[in-house]
Amino acid sequence: MKWNTTITSIGANAIDPKEDIVILFGEQATVEIQDVAIVQRFDEETPQSSFVFKKDDSVTIDGETYLALYVGQLVQSNVKAIGHATLVFTDHVPEQKLQNAIYLDKKESDPMPSFKVGDWISFEHK
Repeated sequence: MKWNTTITSIGANAIDPKEDIVILFGEQATVEIQDVAIVQRFDEETPQSSFVFKKDDSVTIDGETYLALYVGQLVQSNVKAIGHATLVFTDHVPEQKLQNAIYLDKKESDPMPSFKVGDWISFEHK
């Protein structure tokens, strides 16, 4: 199963070139959260209420596919409720993991994908 979202806005402080982390939220995010988040809208054909995502599933952003190395215990419930997950691009999962995060394999050539309003993000569950 695949869930597709469209990026509707990118907060002024959502992307830090020194960090390999981004915060995703649904369109109901407050103005304060929107400033630090990438806001996404789930497609009607793939509603967030049916979202399922586990380790070894994949996320495709800007045409690049990333394997999920770890999926925190809060990811599914947060996405279903408010469209929220934190994406961490890394080459190893730390001992102290964020439970609202999806740890994704970092690409050596380009560790962070580019995010643009109007682009899509696809979450694929095997």
